[in-house]
Amino acid sequence: MPSSSEQRAKIAYTTITLLGLAYAFYRGYLFWLPSRLSGFDHWQVGDWLIDYSGGMVRRGLSGEFFFTLAPDGATAITFVVVMQVALAATVYVLAAVLYLRTDRGPVWMMLVLSPAFLLFPALDAAGNTRKEWLVLVALAIAALATRSARPALGLWLALPLFTVGVLFHEALIVLLPAFVYLAFVSLPRERARVLLGAYVVPVVISVGIALLRPGSSEVAAEICANWRARGIEDCGGALAAIGMPATEMVDKLVNESFPGYWAYLLPAALAALPFFALRFFPRERLIGLLVVAAVAPLFILGWDYGRWVFLIVAQLSFIALALPERSRPMRVPLYGALAFILLWGFNHAGPALTDGLAVRWLSSVLS
Repeated sequence: MPSSSEQRAKIAYTTITLLGLAYAFYRGYLFWLPSRLSGFDHWQVGDWLIDYSGGMVRRGLSGEFFFTLAPDGATAITFVVVMQVALAATVYVLAAVLYLRTDRGPVWMMLVLSPAFLLFPALDAAGNTRKEWLVLVALAIAALATRSARPALGLWLALPLFTVGVLFHEALIVLLPAFVYLAFVSLPRERARVLLGAYVVPVVISVGIALLRPGSSEVAAEICANWRARGIEDCGGALAAIGMPATEMVDKLVNESFPGYWAYLLPAALAALPFFALRFFPRERLIGLLVVAAVAPLFILGWDYGRWVFLIVAQLSFIALALPERSRPMRVPLYGALAFILLWGFNHAGPALTDGLAVRWLSSVLS
């Protein structure tokens, strides 16, 4: 039985972690809610409102959905923003429940409050409401069900959200390895194969649409005209990117972002520390390599390197939280865990590095 000092320490760790999660959600989402409801972010909201007014195009299903709910542009923006906050809240709540089912030591605190995981949205709110949160909700559901010894139920419940996510944005197929891993480590092989087949179907459809209907400047112009008819004047950001050929996107990445983007290697290395402290690595190196390999093409085709790092870390974090008995955490002092959480950060896109929470708080006090 734990001693009274151990019990007090665990209460302290738990309190700090839950307060940290609440703060991260507030700073990343609730703090910005009024401005997001009254404005229009052509990346974070615009990506959700790309529709089929110029013909079927990748990522257009989400716009069809929201404009069916609300033909008026301002109302559609409100629906998008409310859904974004609801998705993020669901992920934070489910992650908190999963955390409470670990031994709640400092290493688990490092994992869930990592600047590359659930602290990331608070450090860079400019990239925290993209479509990946749909699939992260699905993954969190699957992880919690796996932790509750009901993996099949969780993976089947997660499938509709996963399907919607990958049909809304083809890049989200890179999150497939986490679902496959949970299926094969927690279910008989035959049942896991059935689930794999079910998850592959929307992936194939999404890839097919992206290859056959990638978009063009003409399609983007027609969608823009539809937006303006609905009261949305800003046709930049995600909509403009739909009209940009892949070769041009790669050229823009190479010519405008490098060599500065090499700095993302530092947060990527720091993000791995909790997994080594949990002894998740090197034991689970196979899933680590599969997740990195799946996300790797995004580092060639996309500009948001910070988001890609986040997607890698989020997948591995939910796997670790789903199967905590497979981890034997190292002993890390509380001050070490807090230093890891507070002293560094990175952006979803360049410039790569940003101040950690401690530096920001200190600056606000001294200013």
